[in-house]
Amino acid sequence: MNYKQRSDYELVALLKQQDHCSFTEIYRRYWAVLFRHARRMLADEAEASDIIQDIFTLIWTKSADIEISTSLSSYLYSSVRYKVFTRINRSKLKNAHLDSLEEFISGGVYSTDEWMQEKELTASIESEVSRLPAKMREIFELSRKEYLSYQEIAEKLSITDHTVRKQISNALKVLRTKFGVFLSLLI
Repeated sequence: MNYKQRSDYELVALLKQQDHCSFTEIYRRYWAVLFRHARRMLADEAEASDIIQDIFTLIWTKSADIEISTSLSSYLYSSVRYKVFTRINRSKLKNAHLDSLEEFISGGVYSTDEWMQEKELTASIESEVSRLPAKMREIFELSRKEYLSYQEIAEKLSITDHTVRKQISNALKVLRTKFGVFLSLLI
C-alpha cells in the first residue's frame, strides 16, 4: 500500500518509527491547509509560513516521542493555534516594552527624587509579593516576571487555567489593598 492511501493513524504509527515517507505524506496532506489557517489568523504570509515550518520541524525531530490523543488533524490545528497565539502575545509584549522605553526616553530624565520614590515603591511591592502564599507568589511571578500566559503557567505547573486566573486575581487584590492606585503604574 502506498503512503497516499494510508490513514492518518497509520502514518503517525510509522512516523514514530522515524519513517521519512510517512512524514513526507503528512506534510503533503496538511501543509497547505495549516498554512491557510495560520495566515488567516496572522494576516502575514511569512509569519504563517514560519509557524508551519516550526511545527513540522518539531514533529520530525520529536517523531519518536510524539503522543497524539486526538486525531492528527486536531493535533496539527491545535499546534497552529497555540503557536499563533504565543507569537501574537510575544509580539504584543515586545511592542509594549518598546512603547514604554520610547515613552521613557521621550519623557526626559527622572529627577533623583522621582527615581528614589519609584525604587522604594518597587521594593515595597516586591516585599509584599514575597509575603504572598508560596503557590500564589509562584503563579504571580510567572505571569508578571516571566511573562507567561495563563495557559503556559497552567501547563508548567499542571493546574487548570481557572486556578491560574484565580490565584493572579487574588494576588492583585492583596496588592491593590496595600498599594491602591500606585500598583497599576508598576504591574
